[in-house]
Amino acid sequence: MGIRFERDSRRATNGPMIFFSILKDETFEEEIRSAFISGLSFYAYRFPNDTMMSYGSSEGYVEGLDTPGFAIGFFDSEKPIITIPYSGIKSNEAIGSLYSIPERSTTYDEYSREVEEIIKALEGKPASKIVAARVIVNDTVFDIAEKFYELCQRFPEAFVFCFSTPATGCWIGASPELLLESRNGQLRTMALAGTRVKSKEEGVSTVFRTGGDPLYGWDEKNKEEQKIVADYIVDIFRQQGLKATAEESFTKSAGKVEHICTPIFASLPESSGFSPICSEFRLTELLRSLSPTPALCGNPKDFALEKIRELEHFDRGCYGGFCGPYHSPEEFTFNVIIRCAAVSQQRYGIYVGGGITSRSTVASEWLETQHKIPW
Repeated sequence: MGIRFERDSRRATNGPMIFFSILKDETFEEEIRSAFISGLSFYAYRFPNDTMMSYGSSEGYVEGLDTPGFAIGFFDSEKPIITIPYSGIKSNEAIGSLYSIPERSTTYDEYSREVEEIIKALEGKPASKIVAARVIVNDTVFDIAEKFYELCQRFPEAFVFCFSTPATGCWIGASPELLLESRNGQLRTMALAGTRVKSKEEGVSTVFRTGGDPLYGWDEKNKEEQKIVADYIVDIFRQQGLKATAEESFTKSAGKVEHICTPIFASLPESSGFSPICSEFRLTELLRSLSPTPALCGNPKDFALEKIRELEHFDRGCYGGFCGPYHSPEEFTFNVIIRCAAVSQQRYGIYVGGGITSRSTVASEWLETQHKIPW
């Protein structure tokens, strides 16, 4: 990828730019600010534990995955995937705006009623869960370039992202969760569920707890929630005719909290020969099956979606969807859009949520969402 600097804030870069993130870069900051103010479609991201940041912008965006670029998926998988192209200026403004920031925050009473209704609906369904989310709206603005750098410093292990299109609005966040990655003919993902405040116990790693049980100290509610997500993902791969393998679970750090993480890999069976693991159509169908995952929606999926639409007073937009660089059906990296906020030039809304099972309590779930607030 070449580096190109475009000083005219009214024009797009028409190609990715790469910066080192060890030190703050005024050019990088100015690119983001100018694109945001000018209403360009743009993206910026930094991979976990990396020292480089990528940025690109375009005067338009396209629908679907037929063009290499930065891809964005909504929580509602029936909405189109939006791609900010790497090169050339293509536009599909006919899609129009598919999201707007809610005007108010979710109250404790609203959240309490939602969680209680979900718990009631899950009685007698031990293998089921539904994710309850809430939004915290603030009628102020912040510098998204400064916030991007802040998130890179605070969450070195996360996929830090910022993107904006007329269809999606502007979003920024630090995601600990990989949705799907394709490299060298193999698919990689993770089941990430269960949440607790990070341990301060000296001598114990918060990334991987050694000493016998890799899930040291986790309660049955969180283990049950994790198993639901992992089993769902493995089943989706197998339904697609893929050979799926789940590795041993471990405890993964994510800022102030930590989660249970199960790495999952998928490949074509040996008998399938040398055919590509994904076509554009097959990848789109696979993404619609995986996203939103049970960690962001619930299980059974249709039942969870029905309850979410019935009980929540706001549109989740891109929260719970995915984003990331896309080069081809054989080379891409998509991360789940969580620990995030939607941003406008008037206000912003932070989205957080948690998995509700029949073992949940309102107070503990509300506290969990408090700990997940990224700033």
